[in-house]
This record gives sequence, C-alpha cells and structure tokens, in this order.
Amino acid sequence: MPARQPFRIVLSPLDQGLGMLNFTTSDSGGVMIVAFDTVEEENLDWQFSQRDWLYKTIESREDGRFALDLTDVSYLASSEIGFLVTVKRRVDRRNGQLVLFGVAPYVLDIFRTMNLQKVLEIADTRGAALSRLKR
Repeated sequence: MPARQPFRIVLSPLDQGLGMLNFTTSDSGGVMIVAFDTVEEENLDWQFSQRDWLYKTIESREDGRFALDLTDVSYLASSEIGFLVTVKRRVDRRNGQLVLFGVAPYVLDIFRTMNLQKVLEIADTRGAALSRLKR
C-alpha cells in the first residue's frame, strides 16, 4: 500500500472561498491513519472514486484498526459528518476499530449536539488514539 493517498471532499463555503478536505494516509504499527486538512480549491467536483477507494481500503485491509486525524479541520458540514459515520459503519461491519483524534472544540460540539460522541470514539491526541488501538 502506498504511504500516502490523496482525497478531497467539498466543505461548505468558508470566509475566503470554498474549503476542501484533503487527506493523506499513513501507517503506524499496523494502524491506518487518515489525516485530514482543509485546503483552498477551485475544483468543486466530488471525488467519488477516491472516497470509494477509502471505503474499499477499509473493507479489504488486513488490519482493521483506523485512526482519523482531524487536527487541521475546524468545521464539518453535514455531508462530511455523514461521510465519517459511513466510515465508522464500514469499519464496524468488518469488526475493526476506529478512533478520531484532534477534534476541534466546535466540531466536538457538533458531535455532542448530534449525540455522535456515543457512536464515534474520540481521543485528544494521536498518541491516545494509537494507545486505544493497540492489540
């Protein structure tokens, strides 16, 4: 598996234009880490094939442990929250584990309002997330 794979999701309009979620993947002790960040983009097309690539990777990867790094994300629209819930369901379906970390206070408030903190496991830091995912 390549060390890093690009992926983009459209976010809602932000102050200076439209933000996109970009992600890269890496591995730490068998745990697949998906690190998101927000970038400015002019191309607003959804990258369904790349989203599907992530879903297929989750479903076919030998090690079912995943950590989502939201450190560089300060806002998520409902479609992105739906994407995270879908990722969680796919991980659960294969009896894997998923931990989010680096969740901004505003995003955490959204998760609490939607009662998602009961569905999504959330850690403060990368180290805490990886500790929860140890075998």
